[in-house]
Amino acid sequence: MPDRTDILIVGGGLIGLAIARTLRLRGASVTVFDRDPEPRGASWAAGGMLAPLGEAPDPGPFLAFGLDALARWPRWAASLEAESGLDVGLHAGGKLLVADTAEAVQSLQARYAWQAAAGHDVVWLDAPAVRRVEPALDSGWSAGLHLPDHAHVDPRRLLAALLSAARAAGVHLRYGTEVRGLDRGPEGLRGLLLADGSRVGGGWVVNAAGAWSGRIEGLPAPLPVRPVRGQMLALTLDEPLTTGLVAGPAAYLIPREVDGRPTLVVGASMDDAGFEVATDAATIAGLRDGAEALVPALRGRPELDRWAGLRPGTPDDLPILGVDPRLPRLVHATGHHRNGILLAPSTAAAVAEVVEGGAIDPRWADAFHPGRFDGA
Repeated sequence: MPDRTDILIVGGGLIGLAIARTLRLRGASVTVFDRDPEPRGASWAAGGMLAPLGEAPDPGPFLAFGLDALARWPRWAASLEAESGLDVGLHAGGKLLVADTAEAVQSLQARYAWQAAAGHDVVWLDAPAVRRVEPALDSGWSAGLHLPDHAHVDPRRLLAALLSAARAAGVHLRYGTEVRGLDRGPEGLRGLLLADGSRVGGGWVVNAAGAWSGRIEGLPAPLPVRPVRGQMLALTLDEPLTTGLVAGPAAYLIPREVDGRPTLVVGASMDDAGFEVATDAATIAGLRDGAEALVPALRGRPELDRWAGLRPGTPDDLPILGVDPRLPRLVHATGHHRNGILLAPSTAAAVAEVVEGGAIDPRWADAFHPGRFDGA
């Protein structure tokens, strides 16, 4: 590895790798550091939904950023597949949100109203129409909101393809290498301090360490990123039961193929458990009950796997993206919470733009600004 690199990236998950590949393809020398021996983290554990309208509670910067990312996804996925020779498992099929109680229907109608008024591709469904979109659903669901242009991707295939593409582009990958903190001197940011006591010089440092982003020593101010645990399970099927994403009040369903066999991923819980990544039986049972309430045919289906991951949460549930106002050449790209998979291509493009002398898009720059929590 050279003594000095243009860009040093802390975090070799999806966000870090996406940024690294983009910057390397634009000519920068890039080194990625991650404490784990291979990319795992939140992205490996994720569901892979690409559904900004299903995630946005209202119009605003998050939705604008999510729609920007969704528009980039087909070309981004195709380029990764071409560079790596690997299928990322991108599938269109839409997302269906369903409701059964009067209160839930009213909430869904309110969401439909503002999304339709803004011109988004959304369809209101009565009970028979819900079953026409997804025939396997229980007959008790009285209404639904269909988002036909939304999609999903297999995060583990995506990570493998992105890792291969980054390596092929010439990104220097240092997995199994823990970063202790920033190396700062009188002249400003010099690079990174590694856990083994060594120093690595760099022109820019990108903090893409996910749930661990706030634990890097030497940050100019506390970064309020916390781990939010999400638990999931996968059920094996004899044949596919749903065509797209389905979300109910207690679970969501993601169709996937594992080793050539149809599988349904069920997610996802959310709790603050520190850095604990174990699953617990009660939570998994609750997810399974929620899945069976959606699709009765799931009762008795064998469990293939269960797992947990740590999402990087922030106080306002929005990403932290941009140059640190107190330390030039330190860029934060973290806090993506439930939507790191969706937001990866736009995050990579935004960081590359900043490093090359540009600015974060004004549609979301202030909302995602790293100094917003303390007025910097």
